[in-house]
Amino acid sequence: MFQSIFFVFHILGTVDKLNLGNARYSLCGFGLLIISYALFFFDPVEIIKSAKLKFVEGSYAFQLWQKPPVKVYVNVYIFNVTNVDRFLEGEDEKLDVKEVGPYVYWEELENTNITFHSNDTVTYIPRRKLHFDLSLSVGDPETDRIVVPNIPLLGFTSMLRNSPMFVNVVFNSLVEYQDSQPILNLSVNEFLWGYEDKLVKMASSVLPTWINFSKFGLLDRMLDEGTNVVTMAVPSERQTRRPYTIDNFNGSPILRQWANADEPNEMNKCSLNASSEGLLFPRHLTKDMNFPIYRKAFCRTLPLTYNSTSKMPAGYPSVYLYKFLPNVFNSSLDDNTCYCPRDGCLPNGLSDISPCYYNIPVAVSFPHFYGGDPALVDNVNGIAPNMEKHQSVVAVQPDLGIPLSVNIKIQLNLIVKATRYVSRAKKFNGLTLPICWLHLEVKGLPSSLNALLYLCFNVGPVLVKAVVALTAAVGFFMVGLAIKRFGRDQQKQQHPVNGSVAGDHEIGRGRDCEDDDDDDSGRGDDYEDDDGGGAESGELIVKCGLATGRYLDKSYLPLHHVTVPGSSSVVVDYDHSQDYARGR
Repeated sequence: MFQSIFFVFHILGTVDKLNLGNARYSLCGFGLLIISYALFFFDPVEIIKSAKLKFVEGSYAFQLWQKPPVKVYVNVYIFNVTNVDRFLEGEDEKLDVKEVGPYVYWEELENTNITFHSNDTVTYIPRRKLHFDLSLSVGDPETDRIVVPNIPLLGFTSMLRNSPMFVNVVFNSLVEYQDSQPILNLSVNEFLWGYEDKLVKMASSVLPTWINFSKFGLLDRMLDEGTNVVTMAVPSERQTRRPYTIDNFNGSPILRQWANADEPNEMNKCSLNASSEGLLFPRHLTKDMNFPIYRKAFCRTLPLTYNSTSKMPAGYPSVYLYKFLPNVFNSSLDDNTCYCPRDGCLPNGLSDISPCYYNIPVAVSFPHFYGGDPALVDNVNGIAPNMEKHQSVVAVQPDLGIPLSVNIKIQLNLIVKATRYVSRAKKFNGLTLPICWLHLEVKGLPSSLNALLYLCFNVGPVLVKAVVALTAAVGFFMVGLAIKRFGRDQQKQQHPVNGSVAGDHEIGRGRDCEDDDDDDSGRGDDYEDDDGGGAESGELIVKCGLATGRYLDKSYLPLHHVTVPGSSSVVVDYDHSQDYARGR
Protein backbone atom coordinates (compact mmCIF):
# COMPACT_ATOMS: atom_id res chain seq x y z
CA MET A 1 0.00 0.00 0.00
CA PHE A 2 2.69 2.46 0.99
CA GLN A 3 4.73 1.48 -2.06
CA SER A 4 1.79 2.33 -4.33
CA ILE A 5 1.30 5.77 -2.77
CA PHE A 6 5.02 6.48 -3.00
CA PHE A 7 5.00 5.43 -6.63
CA VAL A 8 2.14 7.81 -7.54
CA PHE A 9 3.81 10.80 -5.90
CA HIS A 10 7.06 9.92 -7.59
CA ILE A 11 5.37 9.90 -10.99
CA LEU A 12 3.59 13.26 -10.40
CA GLY A 13 6.77 14.89 -9.16
CA THR A 14 8.62 13.77 -12.24
CA VAL A 15 5.95 15.22 -14.53
CA ASP A 16 6.02 18.51 -12.62
CA LYS A 17 9.79 18.68 -13.02
CA LEU A 18 9.49 18.14 -16.74
CA ASN A 19 6.82 20.85 -17.10
CA LEU A 20 8.76 23.24 -14.86
CA GLY A 21 11.90 22.80 -16.96
CA ASN A 22 9.99 23.59 -20.15
CA ALA A 23 8.40 26.62 -18.47
CA ARG A 24 11.79 27.94 -17.48
CA TYR A 25 13.11 27.65 -21.02
CA SER A 26 9.97 29.34 -22.35
CA LEU A 27 10.11 32.19 -19.84
CA CYS A 28 13.80 32.83 -20.48
CA GLY A 29 13.24 32.76 -24.24
CA PHE A 30 10.26 35.10 -24.16
CA GLY A 31 12.13 37.38 -21.75
CA LEU A 32 15.06 37.68 -24.15
CA LEU A 33 12.67 38.36 -27.05
CA ILE A 34 11.02 41.15 -25.04
CA ILE A 35 14.43 42.63 -24.25
CA SER A 36 15.36 42.47 -27.94
CA TYR A 37 12.10 44.15 -28.90
CA ALA A 38 12.62 46.87 -26.28
CA LEU A 39 16.18 47.56 -27.46
CA PHE A 40 14.96 47.81 -31.04
CA PHE A 41 12.07 50.19 -30.43
CA PHE A 42 13.45 52.07 -27.42
CA ASP A 43 16.93 52.92 -28.68
CA PRO A 44 19.32 53.13 -25.69
CA VAL A 45 21.63 55.37 -27.73
CA GLU A 46 18.80 57.89 -28.08
CA ILE A 47 18.20 57.67 -24.33
CA ILE A 48 21.88 58.47 -23.74
CA LYS A 49 21.69 61.42 -26.14
CA SER A 50 18.62 62.82 -24.39
CA ALA A 51 20.23 62.44 -20.98
CA LYS A 52 23.46 64.09 -22.06
CA LEU A 53 21.79 66.97 -23.91
CA LYS A 54 19.10 67.73 -21.37
CA PHE A 55 19.61 71.38 -20.43
CA VAL A 56 19.49 71.41 -16.66
CA GLU A 57 22.03 72.66 -14.19
CA GLY A 58 24.98 70.30 -14.06
CA SER A 59 24.15 68.38 -17.25
CA TYR A 60 26.63 67.89 -20.07
CA ALA A 61 24.81 70.36 -22.35
CA PHE A 62 24.73 72.90 -19.53
CA GLN A 63 28.49 72.57 -19.02
CA LEU A 64 29.11 72.97 -22.75
CA TRP A 65 27.14 76.19 -22.68
CA GLN A 66 28.23 77.63 -19.33
CA LYS A 67 31.95 77.44 -20.01
CA PRO A 68 32.56 76.01 -23.46
CA PRO A 69 35.60 73.70 -23.48
CA VAL A 70 36.16 74.46 -27.14
CA LYS A 71 38.39 77.33 -28.18
CA VAL A 72 36.96 79.92 -30.53
CA TYR A 73 39.89 81.43 -32.39
CA VAL A 74 39.71 85.03 -33.57
CA ASN A 75 42.03 85.46 -36.54
CA VAL A 76 42.65 89.13 -37.28
CA TYR A 77 43.69 90.29 -40.77
CA ILE A 78 44.62 93.97 -41.18
CA PHE A 79 44.69 96.00 -44.40
CA ASN A 80 48.07 97.70 -44.44
CA VAL A 81 48.31 100.83 -46.62
CA THR A 82 51.39 100.73 -48.84
CA ASN A 83 51.25 104.01 -50.84
CA VAL A 84 50.49 106.68 -48.23
CA ASP A 85 52.73 109.44 -49.57
CA ARG A 86 51.85 108.93 -53.21
CA PHE A 87 48.14 108.94 -52.42
CA LEU A 88 48.22 112.02 -50.19
CA GLU A 89 50.31 113.90 -52.74
CA GLY A 90 47.84 113.03 -55.48
CA GLU A 91 50.19 110.81 -57.46
CA ASP A 92 47.98 107.77 -56.96
CA GLU A 93 44.24 107.96 -57.35
CA LYS A 94 43.57 104.91 -55.18
CA LEU A 95 44.89 103.58 -51.96
CA ASP A 96 46.93 100.42 -52.22
CA VAL A 97 46.36 97.95 -49.39
CA LYS A 98 47.92 94.63 -48.53
CA GLU A 99 46.39 92.09 -46.20
CA VAL A 100 48.55 91.32 -43.16
CA GLY A 101 47.85 88.49 -40.76
CA PRO A 102 46.60 86.50 -39.12
CA TYR A 103 47.18 87.63 -35.57
CA VAL A 104 45.45 84.92 -33.62
CA TYR A 105 43.61 85.17 -30.33
CA TRP A 106 41.42 82.59 -28.66
CA GLU A 107 38.29 83.52 -26.80
CA GLU A 108 37.48 82.40 -23.28
CA LEU A 109 33.75 82.54 -22.60
CA GLU A 110 31.93 82.00 -19.34
CA ASN A 111 28.26 82.61 -18.70
CA THR A 112 27.84 83.87 -15.15
CA ASN A 113 25.02 84.84 -12.76
CA ILE A 114 22.86 82.03 -14.11
CA THR A 115 19.24 81.92 -12.97
CA PHE A 116 16.60 79.46 -14.18
CA HIS A 117 12.99 80.67 -14.36
CA SER A 118 9.68 78.84 -14.17
CA ASN A 119 8.74 79.92 -17.72
CA ASP A 120 11.50 77.72 -19.20
CA THR A 121 14.05 80.47 -19.62
CA VAL A 122 17.45 81.15 -18.11
CA THR A 123 19.07 84.52 -17.43
CA TYR A 124 22.83 85.01 -17.48
CA ILE A 125 25.66 87.50 -18.03
CA PRO A 126 28.28 86.47 -20.63
CA ARG A 127 31.94 87.29 -19.90
CA ARG A 128 34.49 87.15 -22.73
CA LYS A 129 38.25 87.44 -22.67
CA LEU A 130 40.82 87.10 -25.46
CA HIS A 131 44.24 85.45 -25.17
CA PHE A 132 46.98 85.90 -27.76
CA ASP A 133 48.49 82.81 -29.43
CA LEU A 134 51.90 83.64 -30.87
CA SER A 135 52.44 80.15 -32.31
CA LEU A 136 49.50 80.54 -34.69
CA SER A 137 50.18 84.18 -35.58
CA VAL A 138 52.15 85.60 -38.46
CA GLY A 139 54.25 87.74 -36.13
CA ASP A 140 54.53 89.54 -32.82
CA PRO A 141 51.92 92.31 -32.52
CA GLU A 142 54.19 94.20 -30.14
CA THR A 143 56.88 94.68 -32.76
CA ASP A 144 55.08 94.39 -36.11
CA ARG A 145 54.10 97.76 -37.47
CA ILE A 146 51.31 98.69 -39.86
CA VAL A 147 50.07 101.76 -41.71
CA VAL A 148 46.33 102.29 -41.27
CA PRO A 149 43.68 105.02 -41.59
CA ASN A 150 43.18 107.28 -38.59
CA ILE A 151 39.71 106.08 -37.58
CA PRO A 152 39.01 108.78 -34.95
CA LEU A 153 39.96 111.64 -37.32
CA LEU A 154 38.15 110.35 -40.41
CA GLY A 155 35.26 109.03 -38.31
CA PHE A 156 34.64 112.29 -36.45
CA THR A 157 34.92 114.19 -39.72
CA SER A 158 32.23 112.06 -41.35
CA MET A 159 30.03 112.20 -38.27
CA LEU A 160 30.12 116.02 -38.20
CA ARG A 161 29.55 116.54 -41.91
CA ASN A 162 25.94 117.69 -41.43
CA SER A 163 26.72 119.84 -38.40
CA PRO A 164 26.74 123.65 -38.66
CA MET A 165 29.68 125.21 -40.43
CA PHE A 166 30.94 126.73 -37.17
CA VAL A 167 31.29 123.28 -35.59
CA ASN A 168 33.21 121.95 -38.58
CA VAL A 169 35.53 124.97 -38.67
CA VAL A 170 36.35 124.56 -34.97
CA PHE A 171 36.96 120.86 -35.45
CA ASN A 172 39.27 121.53 -38.41
CA SER A 173 41.22 124.03 -36.26
CA LEU A 174 41.69 121.38 -33.57
CA VAL A 175 42.91 118.89 -36.15
CA GLU A 176 45.45 121.36 -37.49
CA TYR A 177 46.54 122.44 -34.02
CA GLN A 178 47.13 118.85 -32.86
CA ASP A 179 48.63 117.91 -36.21
CA SER A 180 46.42 114.85 -36.54
CA GLN A 181 47.28 112.81 -39.62
CA PRO A 182 44.72 110.84 -41.67
CA ILE A 183 47.10 107.85 -41.87
CA LEU A 184 48.97 106.44 -38.84
CA ASN A 185 51.96 104.19 -38.36
CA LEU A 186 51.28 101.98 -35.33
CA SER A 187 52.21 98.65 -33.90
CA VAL A 188 49.62 95.92 -34.37
CA ASN A 189 49.06 95.81 -30.63
CA GLU A 190 48.46 99.56 -30.44
CA PHE A 191 46.02 99.46 -33.32
CA LEU A 192 44.04 96.57 -31.87
CA TRP A 193 44.16 97.29 -28.14
CA GLY A 194 44.65 101.00 -27.78
CA TYR A 195 46.91 103.98 -28.36
CA GLU A 196 46.73 107.54 -27.15
CA ASP A 197 44.97 109.80 -29.61
CA LYS A 198 44.68 113.50 -28.92
CA LEU A 199 41.24 113.84 -30.48
CA VAL A 200 39.90 110.89 -28.49
CA LYS A 201 41.41 112.21 -25.28
CA MET A 202 39.88 115.63 -25.86
CA ALA A 203 36.48 114.16 -26.68
CA SER A 204 36.50 111.97 -23.54
CA SER A 205 37.23 115.01 -21.36
CA VAL A 206 34.62 117.27 -23.03
CA LEU A 207 31.92 114.66 -23.62
CA PRO A 208 32.60 111.84 -21.11
CA THR A 209 29.09 110.40 -21.44
CA TRP A 210 29.62 109.91 -25.17
CA ILE A 211 33.31 108.94 -25.35
CA ASN A 212 34.02 107.03 -22.15
CA PHE A 213 37.57 105.96 -23.04
CA SER A 214 40.83 107.85 -23.46
CA LYS A 215 42.63 105.35 -25.68
CA PHE A 216 41.36 103.98 -28.94
CA GLY A 217 41.89 100.35 -29.99
CA LEU A 218 39.86 98.60 -32.63
CA LEU A 219 39.31 95.23 -30.92
CA ASP A 220 39.19 96.93 -27.55
CA ARG A 221 36.12 98.88 -28.69
CA MET A 222 34.51 96.04 -30.65
CA LEU A 223 34.80 93.45 -27.90
CA ASP A 224 34.11 95.76 -24.99
CA GLU A 225 30.55 94.54 -24.72
CA GLY A 226 30.11 95.69 -21.14
CA THR A 227 27.69 93.95 -18.78
CA ASN A 228 24.72 92.53 -20.64
CA VAL A 229 21.89 90.50 -19.15
CA VAL A 230 20.63 87.88 -21.59
CA THR A 231 17.50 85.74 -21.22
CA MET A 232 17.42 82.56 -23.28
CA ALA A 233 14.70 79.96 -23.88
CA VAL A 234 15.70 76.46 -22.78
CA PRO A 235 14.32 73.18 -24.16
CA SER A 236 11.45 71.54 -22.29
CA GLU A 237 8.26 69.66 -23.03
CA ARG A 238 6.24 72.81 -22.37
CA GLN A 239 8.45 75.10 -24.42
CA THR A 240 6.67 76.81 -27.29
CA ARG A 241 9.66 78.88 -28.38
CA ARG A 242 12.64 77.55 -30.26
CA PRO A 243 15.23 76.33 -27.73
CA TYR A 244 18.43 78.32 -27.19
CA THR A 245 17.01 81.49 -28.71
CA ILE A 246 17.41 84.87 -27.04
CA ASP A 247 14.15 85.86 -25.39
CA ASN A 248 15.39 89.33 -24.53
CA PHE A 249 18.64 91.27 -24.35
CA ASN A 250 19.04 93.64 -21.42
CA GLY A 251 15.36 93.27 -20.68
CA SER A 252 13.98 93.77 -24.19
CA PRO A 253 13.45 91.69 -27.34
CA ILE A 254 13.98 94.89 -29.32
CA LEU A 255 17.41 96.09 -30.38
CA ARG A 256 17.03 99.72 -29.42
CA GLN A 257 19.58 100.97 -31.95
CA TRP A 258 17.32 99.74 -34.76
CA ALA A 259 13.93 100.53 -33.26
CA ASN A 260 11.49 102.62 -35.23
CA ALA A 261 11.74 106.21 -34.01
CA ASP A 262 7.97 106.62 -34.23
CA GLU A 263 7.25 103.32 -32.48
CA PRO A 264 10.30 102.59 -30.31
CA ASN A 265 8.59 99.79 -28.39
CA GLU A 266 7.33 97.90 -31.42
CA MET A 267 9.08 94.80 -32.78
CA ASN A 268 10.42 95.05 -36.31
CA LYS A 269 12.50 92.92 -38.63
CA CYS A 270 15.67 94.21 -36.99
CA SER A 271 14.65 92.92 -33.56
CA LEU A 272 16.09 89.74 -32.08
CA ASN A 273 13.39 87.59 -33.69
CA ALA A 274 14.35 84.19 -32.26
CA SER A 275 18.07 84.71 -32.78
CA SER A 276 20.71 82.79 -30.84
CA GLU A 277 24.36 83.08 -29.89
CA GLY A 278 25.22 79.99 -31.90
CA LEU A 279 26.65 77.95 -29.02
CA LEU A 280 23.90 75.32 -29.12
CA PHE A 281 21.10 74.58 -31.57
CA PRO A 282 17.86 72.63 -31.14
CA ARG A 283 17.97 68.87 -31.64
CA HIS A 284 16.55 67.12 -34.69
CA LEU A 285 17.15 69.94 -37.16
CA THR A 286 15.37 70.01 -40.48
CA LYS A 287 16.58 71.59 -43.68
CA ASP A 288 13.91 74.28 -43.66
CA MET A 289 15.16 75.73 -40.35
CA ASN A 290 17.28 78.91 -40.44
CA PHE A 291 19.00 80.56 -37.49
CA PRO A 292 19.64 84.26 -36.96
CA ILE A 293 22.88 84.73 -35.00
CA TYR A 294 23.32 87.70 -32.70
CA ARG A 295 26.47 89.06 -31.17
CA LYS A 296 26.72 92.54 -29.79
CA ALA A 297 29.99 93.21 -31.60
CA PHE A 298 28.18 92.76 -34.92
CA CYS A 299 25.42 95.12 -33.78
CA ARG A 300 22.76 93.14 -35.64
CA THR A 301 21.45 89.65 -36.32
CA LEU A 302 22.94 87.64 -39.16
CA PRO A 303 20.78 84.84 -40.59
CA LEU A 304 22.40 81.44 -41.06
CA THR A 305 20.64 79.63 -43.91
CA TYR A 306 20.79 75.92 -44.70
CA ASN A 307 22.98 75.35 -47.73
CA SER A 308 23.82 71.66 -48.09
CA THR A 309 24.56 68.38 -46.35
CA SER A 310 28.11 67.20 -46.00
CA LYS A 311 29.92 64.22 -44.50
CA MET A 312 32.41 64.56 -41.71
CA PRO A 313 35.65 62.55 -41.44
CA ALA A 314 36.36 59.69 -39.03
CA GLY A 315 33.02 57.99 -39.59
CA TYR A 316 30.86 60.73 -38.12
CA PRO A 317 27.40 61.19 -39.58
CA SER A 318 26.41 63.87 -42.05
CA VAL A 319 26.23 67.48 -40.96
CA TYR A 320 24.15 70.40 -42.15
CA LEU A 321 26.13 73.29 -43.60
CA TYR A 322 24.70 76.72 -42.85
CA LYS A 323 25.97 79.85 -44.56
CA PHE A 324 25.47 83.58 -44.62
CA LEU A 325 24.06 84.21 -48.06
CA PRO A 326 26.19 86.52 -50.25
CA ASN A 327 23.42 89.14 -50.24
CA VAL A 328 22.87 89.06 -46.47
CA PHE A 329 24.13 92.67 -46.13
CA ASN A 330 22.22 94.08 -49.10
CA SER A 331 20.00 97.02 -48.24
CA SER A 332 17.74 96.10 -51.13
CA LEU A 333 16.35 93.20 -49.06
CA ASP A 334 13.14 93.97 -47.19
CA ASP A 335 14.59 92.50 -44.00
CA ASN A 336 17.50 94.96 -44.13
CA THR A 337 15.76 98.27 -44.72
CA CYS A 338 15.56 98.87 -40.98
CA TYR A 339 19.38 98.86 -40.87
CA CYS A 340 19.63 101.82 -43.22
CA PRO A 341 20.95 105.06 -41.69
CA ARG A 342 18.74 108.14 -41.80
CA ASP A 343 20.65 109.73 -44.65
CA GLY A 344 20.19 106.75 -46.93
CA CYS A 345 21.04 103.11 -47.35
CA LEU A 346 24.58 101.96 -47.99
CA PRO A 347 25.64 100.15 -51.19
CA ASN A 348 24.90 96.45 -51.44
CA GLY A 349 27.32 94.39 -49.41
CA LEU A 350 27.54 96.89 -46.55
CA SER A 351 25.53 97.07 -43.34
CA ASP A 352 25.65 100.12 -41.10
CA ILE A 353 26.64 99.52 -37.44
CA SER A 354 27.35 103.11 -36.45
CA PRO A 355 24.64 103.20 -33.70
CA CYS A 356 26.73 100.68 -31.74
CA TYR A 357 30.00 102.59 -32.18
CA TYR A 358 29.45 106.18 -31.05
CA ASN A 359 27.75 107.06 -34.35
CA ILE A 360 31.07 106.90 -36.16
CA PRO A 361 30.15 105.74 -39.71
CA VAL A 362 31.43 102.17 -39.73
CA ALA A 363 29.90 99.24 -41.56
CA VAL A 364 30.34 95.47 -41.75
CA SER A 365 30.69 93.36 -44.86
CA PHE A 366 32.21 90.09 -45.94
CA PRO A 367 36.01 90.06 -46.33
CA HIS A 368 37.24 91.86 -49.42
CA PHE A 369 33.63 92.97 -50.07
CA TYR A 370 32.70 89.47 -51.21
CA GLY A 371 29.11 89.51 -52.50
CA GLY A 372 29.00 93.32 -52.46
CA ASP A 373 28.75 96.10 -55.00
CA PRO A 374 31.64 95.85 -57.52
CA ALA A 375 32.31 99.58 -57.01
CA LEU A 376 33.50 98.79 -53.47
CA VAL A 377 36.21 96.54 -54.89
CA ASP A 378 37.24 99.11 -57.50
CA ASN A 379 37.71 101.95 -55.01
CA VAL A 380 40.81 100.40 -53.43
CA ASN A 381 43.66 98.43 -54.94
CA GLY A 382 44.52 95.10 -53.35
CA ILE A 383 40.98 93.83 -52.80
CA ALA A 384 40.33 90.34 -54.17
CA PRO A 385 37.07 88.71 -53.08
CA ASN A 386 37.06 84.92 -53.16
CA MET A 387 34.10 82.74 -52.25
CA GLU A 388 36.13 79.84 -50.84
CA LYS A 389 38.25 82.12 -48.67
CA HIS A 390 35.69 84.68 -47.60
CA GLN A 391 32.32 82.96 -47.19
CA SER A 392 31.04 81.96 -43.75
CA VAL A 393 30.09 78.34 -43.03
CA VAL A 394 28.85 76.65 -39.87
CA ALA A 395 28.57 72.84 -39.73
CA VAL A 396 25.94 71.56 -37.27
CA GLN A 397 25.22 67.94 -36.40
CA PRO A 398 21.44 67.90 -36.99
CA ASP A 399 20.55 65.13 -34.53
CA LEU A 400 22.43 66.65 -31.58
CA GLY A 401 22.24 70.35 -32.50
CA ILE A 402 25.94 70.82 -31.72
CA PRO A 403 28.15 72.92 -34.04
CA LEU A 404 31.14 70.82 -35.11
CA SER A 405 32.85 73.42 -37.25
CA VAL A 406 32.57 77.23 -37.24
CA ASN A 407 33.97 79.64 -39.80
CA ILE A 408 32.45 83.12 -39.55
CA LYS A 409 34.15 85.95 -41.40
CA ILE A 410 33.27 89.61 -40.97
CA GLN A 411 35.04 92.74 -42.22
CA LEU A 412 35.00 96.18 -40.59
CA ASN A 413 34.96 99.22 -42.87
CA LEU A 414 35.08 102.97 -42.38
CA ILE A 415 32.61 105.00 -44.44
CA VAL A 416 34.10 108.43 -45.16
CA LYS A 417 31.38 110.90 -46.06
CA ALA A 418 32.07 114.04 -48.11
CA THR A 419 33.18 117.05 -46.09
CA ARG A 420 34.02 120.59 -47.10
CA TYR A 421 35.75 121.95 -44.01
CA VAL A 422 38.30 119.42 -42.78
CA SER A 423 41.11 119.75 -45.27
CA ARG A 424 43.14 116.73 -44.13
CA ALA A 425 40.21 114.42 -44.79
CA LYS A 426 39.19 115.63 -48.23
CA LYS A 427 41.35 113.11 -50.07
CA PHE A 428 39.19 110.34 -48.53
CA ASN A 429 35.79 111.82 -49.38
CA GLY A 430 33.34 109.19 -50.59
CA LEU A 431 35.66 106.25 -49.92
CA THR A 432 34.80 103.04 -48.13
CA LEU A 433 38.03 102.03 -46.44
CA PRO A 434 38.58 98.40 -45.47
CA ILE A 435 40.13 98.35 -42.01
CA CYS A 436 40.41 94.70 -41.01
CA TRP A 437 38.48 91.45 -41.07
CA LEU A 438 37.94 88.78 -38.44
CA HIS A 439 37.75 85.05 -38.88
CA LEU A 440 35.98 83.37 -35.95
CA GLU A 441 36.96 79.73 -36.11
CA VAL A 442 36.53 76.50 -34.16
CA LYS A 443 39.52 74.35 -35.09
CA GLY A 444 38.84 71.27 -32.99
CA LEU A 445 36.40 69.71 -30.57
CA PRO A 446 37.11 68.78 -26.95
CA SER A 447 37.82 65.14 -26.13
CA SER A 448 34.58 64.77 -24.17
CA LEU A 449 32.51 65.89 -27.16
CA ASN A 450 34.48 63.65 -29.52
CA ALA A 451 33.83 60.74 -27.17
CA LEU A 452 30.10 61.49 -27.13
CA LEU A 453 29.99 61.68 -30.92
CA TYR A 454 31.97 58.44 -31.25
CA LEU A 455 29.66 56.66 -28.80
CA CYS A 456 26.46 57.96 -30.39
CA PHE A 457 27.34 57.39 -34.03
CA ASN A 458 30.11 54.79 -34.22
CA VAL A 459 30.01 52.41 -31.27
CA GLY A 460 26.46 52.75 -29.99
CA PRO A 461 24.43 51.79 -33.08
CA VAL A 462 26.66 48.79 -33.89
CA LEU A 463 26.59 47.58 -30.29
CA VAL A 464 22.81 47.92 -30.05
CA LYS A 465 22.29 45.99 -33.30
CA ALA A 466 24.59 43.23 -32.10
CA VAL A 467 22.83 42.96 -28.74
CA VAL A 468 19.39 42.97 -30.40
CA ALA A 469 20.42 40.21 -32.81
CA LEU A 470 22.05 38.12 -30.09
CA THR A 471 19.16 38.37 -27.61
CA ALA A 472 16.62 37.65 -30.35
CA ALA A 473 18.56 34.60 -31.56
CA VAL A 474 19.00 33.16 -28.07
CA GLY A 475 15.37 33.92 -27.25
CA PHE A 476 14.06 32.11 -30.32
CA PHE A 477 16.40 29.20 -29.62
CA MET A 478 15.18 28.79 -26.04
CA VAL A 479 11.51 29.05 -27.03
CA GLY A 480 12.06 26.50 -29.79
CA LEU A 481 13.87 24.20 -27.38
CA ALA A 482 11.01 24.43 -24.90
CA ILE A 483 8.47 23.64 -27.65
CA LYS A 484 10.52 20.67 -28.79
CA ARG A 485 10.89 19.29 -25.27
CA PHE A 486 7.19 19.77 -24.61
CA GLY A 487 6.26 17.94 -27.81
CA ARG A 488 8.61 15.08 -27.01
CA ASP A 489 7.16 14.74 -23.50
CA GLN A 490 3.65 14.72 -24.87
CA GLN A 491 4.56 12.02 -27.37
CA LYS A 492 6.09 9.83 -24.69
CA GLN A 493 3.06 10.20 -22.48
CA GLN A 494 0.85 9.06 -25.35
CA HIS A 495 3.00 5.90 -26.05
CA PRO A 496 4.02 4.37 -22.69
CA VAL A 497 5.08 0.73 -21.98
CA ASN A 498 1.99 -1.57 -22.04
CA GLY A 499 -0.35 1.37 -22.16
CA SER A 500 0.37 3.73 -19.31
CA VAL A 501 3.16 3.50 -16.82
CA ALA A 502 1.17 3.94 -13.71
CA GLY A 503 -1.65 1.76 -15.02
CA ASP A 504 0.68 -1.09 -15.88
CA HIS A 505 2.28 -1.01 -12.52
CA GLU A 506 -1.05 -0.94 -10.81
CA ILE A 507 -2.20 -3.88 -13.00
CA GLY A 508 0.97 -5.74 -12.28
CA ARG A 509 0.60 -5.00 -8.62
CA GLY A 510 -3.05 -5.95 -8.43
CA ARG A 511 -3.01 -8.95 -10.74
CA ASP A 512 0.40 -10.54 -10.87
CA CYS A 513 2.28 -9.31 -7.84
CA GLU A 514 1.95 -9.57 -4.20
CA ASP A 515 3.58 -7.48 -1.56
CA ASP A 516 7.08 -8.59 -0.83
CA ASP A 517 7.03 -7.20 2.63
CA ASP A 518 7.66 -10.74 3.83
CA ASP A 519 10.66 -12.84 3.09
CA ASP A 520 12.06 -11.94 -0.30
CA SER A 521 15.30 -13.72 -0.17
CA GLY A 522 14.42 -16.90 -2.12
CA ARG A 523 14.54 -17.01 -5.86
CA GLY A 524 11.65 -19.49 -6.06
CA ASP A 525 9.40 -17.25 -3.98
CA ASP A 526 10.03 -14.29 -6.25
CA TYR A 527 8.60 -15.98 -9.23
CA GLU A 528 5.70 -17.88 -7.84
CA ASP A 529 2.20 -16.99 -8.80
CA ASP A 530 -0.63 -16.45 -6.39
CA ASP A 531 -1.31 -20.17 -6.21
CA GLY A 532 2.25 -20.90 -5.19
CA GLY A 533 3.17 -22.60 -8.46
CA GLY A 534 5.79 -21.67 -11.00
CA ALA A 535 5.22 -19.54 -14.02
CA GLU A 536 3.45 -21.01 -16.93
CA SER A 537 5.31 -21.57 -20.17
CA GLY A 538 5.45 -18.43 -22.39
CA GLU A 539 4.23 -16.08 -19.66
CA LEU A 540 5.91 -12.70 -18.93
CA ILE A 541 6.52 -12.42 -15.27
CA VAL A 542 7.05 -8.90 -13.96
CA LYS A 543 8.80 -8.51 -10.68
CA CYS A 544 7.13 -5.78 -8.70
CA GLY A 545 9.54 -2.89 -8.14
CA LEU A 546 9.89 0.84 -8.88
CA ALA A 547 11.93 2.01 -11.84
CA THR A 548 13.56 5.41 -11.57
CA GLY A 549 11.77 8.48 -12.88
CA ARG A 550 14.11 8.81 -15.81
CA TYR A 551 12.83 5.54 -17.29
CA LEU A 552 9.19 5.60 -16.31
CA ASP A 553 8.10 6.39 -19.84
CA LYS A 554 10.48 4.01 -21.62
CA SER A 555 9.86 0.48 -22.95
CA TYR A 556 12.13 -1.87 -21.07
CA LEU A 557 13.56 -5.03 -22.69
CA PRO A 558 15.02 -7.88 -20.70
CA LEU A 559 18.69 -7.48 -20.14
CA HIS A 560 19.12 -11.25 -19.64
CA HIS A 561 16.91 -14.12 -20.74
CA VAL A 562 16.43 -16.18 -17.66
CA THR A 563 14.90 -19.62 -18.06
CA VAL A 564 12.56 -20.47 -15.29
CA PRO A 565 12.70 -24.14 -14.47
CA GLY A 566 9.82 -26.01 -16.04
CA SER A 567 8.87 -22.96 -18.11
CA SER A 568 9.93 -20.83 -21.08
CA SER A 569 8.96 -17.59 -19.36
CA VAL A 570 11.17 -14.41 -19.29
CA VAL A 571 11.55 -12.67 -15.99
CA VAL A 572 12.11 -8.86 -15.87
CA ASP A 573 12.93 -7.21 -12.61
CA TYR A 574 12.55 -3.39 -12.42
CA ASP A 575 15.10 -2.35 -9.87
CA HIS A 576 14.32 1.05 -8.38
CA SER A 577 17.90 1.49 -7.21
CA GLN A 578 19.29 1.60 -10.80
CA ASP A 579 18.63 3.68 -13.88
CA TYR A 580 17.74 0.61 -15.93
CA ALA A 581 15.53 -2.46 -15.84
CA ARG A 582 17.58 -5.35 -14.61
CA GLY A 583 16.64 -8.69 -16.20
CA ARG A 584 16.73 -11.65 -13.97
